[in-house]
Order: sequence, then C-alpha cells, then structure tokens
Amino acid sequence: MKERGEYNSHKALMQRELIAGIPPLGLLAIIMLAVVFVYNLEFYLMLIPIAALYIVMRILSKRDPFLVDIVLEDLMRKDVYLP
Repeated sequence: MKERGEYNSHKALMQRELIAGIPPLGLLAIIMLAVVFVYNLEFYLMLIPIAALYIVMRILSKRDPFLVDIVLEDLMRKDVYLP
C-alpha cells in the first residue's frame, strides 16, 4: 500500500540528461580543449588524451551522472583564504 506522498514515476523522468554519455558541462570542456589544442595550436597528438578523458568521463557518468558536474564545479570555484 502506498503511503501518503509516494508516487510512481518513470525512471526517465528522474535521470540526468546526458549528451554522448556524459553531462553537457563535461562535453563542453572536452570540446573546448580539443578546439584549443587541435585547431588553434595544430597539436594533433592531443587527441589521444582527449579521447582518454572522454572515456574516463563516460565511465564516471555511468555510475553517478552528477559526479562530473560536481568535480568541474569544485575545480572552477574560487578559493577563499582566511588570514
């Protein structure tokens, strides 16, 4: 018997939206790195670490879709040092 406030909802309504298997912010970061290194600097060997980074992000996103966003947000947060 359902308790008050419990509702059935489809799994797709509760899942995180992923593009190519990773969160949009992670995909944007990979694309920006690829554009800077490959297109602007013409450093084509950088495609190997970028592909490896994509694979790592995809593996991490499979377990927890919010983990990549949490890590990227933590890296971009400005540090506050107290005297």
